Amino acid sequence: MKKRLLAMLLTGAMTLSLAACGGTSTGSDAGTDSGADSGSDSYKIALIQQHQTNAFQIAVSEAAEAKADELGVDLTILSADQDAATQISQIEQCVSEGYDAILFEPVDPDGLADAAKSAADAGVVMINIISACTDWQNNGISAVSYGNNVKAGETEMEQVAKLLNGKGNIAILTGPSGDAGGLQRMEGYENILKNYPEIKQVVAPADCQWDTASAQSTVESWLSAYDLDAIVCENDGMAVGAGNAAGANSGIVITGVDGTPDGFEAIQDGRITGTVSQNGGAMAANGIEAAVKLLKGETLDTTEIVTDNTWIDSSNVKDYE
Repeated sequence: MKKRLLAMLLTGAMTLSLAACGGTSTGSDAGTDSGADSGSDSYKIALIQQHQTNAFQIAVSEAAEAKADELGVDLTILSADQDAATQISQIEQCVSEGYDAILFEPVDPDGLADAAKSAADAGVVMINIISACTDWQNNGISAVSYGNNVKAGETEMEQVAKLLNGKGNIAILTGPSGDAGGLQRMEGYENILKNYPEIKQVVAPADCQWDTASAQSTVESWLSAYDLDAIVCENDGMAVGAGNAAGANSGIVITGVDGTPDGFEAIQDGRITGTVSQNGGAMAANGIEAAVKLLKGETLDTTEIVTDNTWIDSSNVKDYE
């Protein structure tokens, strides 16, 4: 708490100007034993998230804060609240406030190219996390730190297929229409379903906006109309909603993606079957580390930093608590 309050005081007017956008600030000062060298504690880095409404995003912000403290940099965290125009404005504001680097998860991967390029042209190090902007290499973005969403979808659906012995009725819950990560996970699902003709989608995929309550309501309606063997969800929040609707140990295979604490809890109490962890916290931490290296004039080993996919179920969930 002392570090958070000190950083807020150090940033002064900058923090006040960003408060209306929902920003929080954390960091280390030169007198702390943070492991930072004498040059890094002056770096100002912004993290602009798509939103801050679920456990995955909370894990992202917490990991970013921890890495910022470790490296001795000042970090301000903003939420775009799923609005691309807001995110563009936040990027522009951070440039005008003299930030050294900006990490961002794009609300609209096709729509942020100009803002990212303008920021980079102004000398700001731009790091894209979680889902990649279209043609990011040519739009001023120095690196991406993300998971392979297609492989995550493939891993999830392959596990579902195995649990169903290659046949059964399934339904799918998706994130917001047009979201790049969700579309990539769906691509992964479809890649696997081609190999299992006896697995049938008995209802069209439902867009539940990553939201637990929406997923719960949708699945409650489905359960009164369809005989489902599995419910495949593009994130853990929706899987938890599906599990809440079905109840513990329902006999329905329910899966998610992200590896969040609420997902782990639902695995342990039998509401959901498993999740694919992409480690969003590592995506954020790796992005902070990459930004600091570039600001120091160092070279990255790779500009495409990819986290691993791990299947987590009742057999190994305790290893990830």
